[in-house]
Amino acid sequence: MTLTKVLTATAILATSGAASADFIGLHIGAESWNYDMDGYISSGNENIDLNQDLGLKDDDGSIYHIAFEHPVPFLPNVKLQKNNLDGSAIGNATQTFTFNDVTFVEGSELASRYDLTHTDYTLYYELLDNWVNLDLGLTGKDFDGSMEVNYTATTGTVGSRLDLKGTVPAVYGKAQFDLPFTGLSTGATFNIGEKSGDKISDIKAYLAYEGDSGIGLELGYRTFDVEFDDFDSLSSDITIDGFYAGFTLHL
Repeated sequence: MTLTKVLTATAILATSGAASADFIGLHIGAESWNYDMDGYISSGNENIDLNQDLGLKDDDGSIYHIAFEHPVPFLPNVKLQKNNLDGSAIGNATQTFTFNDVTFVEGSELASRYDLTHTDYTLYYELLDNWVNLDLGLTGKDFDGSMEVNYTATTGTVGSRLDLKGTVPAVYGKAQFDLPFTGLSTGATFNIGEKSGDKISDIKAYLAYEGDSGIGLELGYRTFDVEFDDFDSLSSDITIDGFYAGFTLHL
């Protein structure tokens, strides 16, 4: 399904009057994500293995979001989410490869750093709002990060850095099922999109609890796939996945 078709379907739902919340609401959340990384990056002819060549494995990320829901017909709700995904590692090159026009020799000790930090800008409609909750909309995943690989030579540190800046559009969806009178719920969210061969898949499933005060706890599993074809001269096939825990506040 193309983004144009999703936009059209969402607009039809909005005009039907079933796509807005019944009251004004503010959702705030913060998460800590312990994840594993695997896959490869490339800016030349060789695929550079994140684990074997760069030594990148597991890390922790911090996620923050805020969403505003309102009862105004036709206007979408708004959600902003900051995804802080960065780290560094020491590895040894298992091959000779070129990264951004710099050659790294097999056996070299490498100091690498990645920054896949990005912000999600989401506009969505609330299609169902009872014990079954269903949201649908569009997200722009706006990247502002980098990939860097270095080694130490007799003349000093030699390396190369690629800045990653750009936006990938995605279809956004959320389904949540509440267990009445308990504060417990289970659900899933997704962002899936593509632009000029650059593909993103960001999916999480969770179990949540929210008390009468609006303060809650969320536990879940998230998987984030980044398949760049030529995103600021970087190609990649990266999978980041693992469990997360977070606190939520519903006002």
